[in-house]
Amino acid sequence: MSNPLPDYLLPVTVPASWGWRGIIAMRNRRYDLGRGVHRADLPVISVGNLTTGGTGKTPMVRWIAERLRDDGMKPAVLLRGYGSADPDSSDEARLYRRELDGMPVIADPDRVGALRRHLASGSDATCAILDDGFQHRRLHRDLDLVLIDATRPLDSLRLLPAGHLREPLESLRRAHAVVVTRSKSVDPELAARIESLHGRPPLAWTDHQWTGLELHEGDAVRYEDCDWLSGRRFASRLGIGNPDAARRQLIEAGGRIELDVPVRDHAGFGSAEVSRLIEAADGLDGVFMTAKDLVKAQPLLDAGCPIPLVVPRMRLRFHSGQAALVALLEGAMAS
Repeated sequence: MSNPLPDYLLPVTVPASWGWRGIIAMRNRRYDLGRGVHRADLPVISVGNLTTGGTGKTPMVRWIAERLRDDGMKPAVLLRGYGSADPDSSDEARLYRRELDGMPVIADPDRVGALRRHLASGSDATCAILDDGFQHRRLHRDLDLVLIDATRPLDSLRLLPAGHLREPLESLRRAHAVVVTRSKSVDPELAARIESLHGRPPLAWTDHQWTGLELHEGDAVRYEDCDWLSGRRFASRLGIGNPDAARRQLIEAGGRIELDVPVRDHAGFGSAEVSRLIEAADGLDGVFMTAKDLVKAQPLLDAGCPIPLVVPRMRLRFHSGQAALVALLEGAMAS
């Protein structure tokens, strides 16, 4: 993944990142002393990361929410609501409501206040899951999980604004556990590096398994197995934090990307983009996107896109550590 700003600006952005390191250190010292930290009246689980961009927080939050619900808990999901003037209509909020039917999804930059208001309204929530919460330290958490993307080499990352790190790698030490995402298997070298930063090896190793496909055409939806992708040609449109990972999975499944429309994370569908995708549709078998893109794709469907919008259905798969993570969740619920 490229840096957030062009490399020719590194003589400026690298010194700026030293200043950012100092700001983060002062902020963390204040929270380490408990200043400005608010404790909710129910257990809170945070799922976060060290970087901008995607590490697979949404599949992990969904897995945790479903697991807790299956165990008789009543979770509420808290998120900031990036990419929208109205956080409640952000792509992530809409995606969680689509996939966690009936579960409270609260989108508000002030997650402390939003949770208090939700509980005061008579909610029967028994726990809260904080999406992208590692840096949101105002809200006390009973379990602090940090996700590390196995496809992004840790030691190649720089601090903002020179790179994608929100805070130094050493901040991993305050996490209760580290979970590796997008891993093909347990990687001893990466495990050792994480242990040197965190003090313990990763708790669990996971990846994102595609279990099938949704093909959206107008108001109709049909379902296919993933082998449907093999040999077919696509335009890809991926407004997510780490689009390279999704492109790789499509290519590994045998799909061919004939056109890639690069957009920023959380981007909506503008009229110029819709026109470009429709004009390019001849000879293609679909527009490949994620469920996060789909919740914003109505303008493309309304414009009469002549090829289906192809969306992989995904679930979290554990290579190891699932039982250990379940034990931590149970401990947090009992706190």
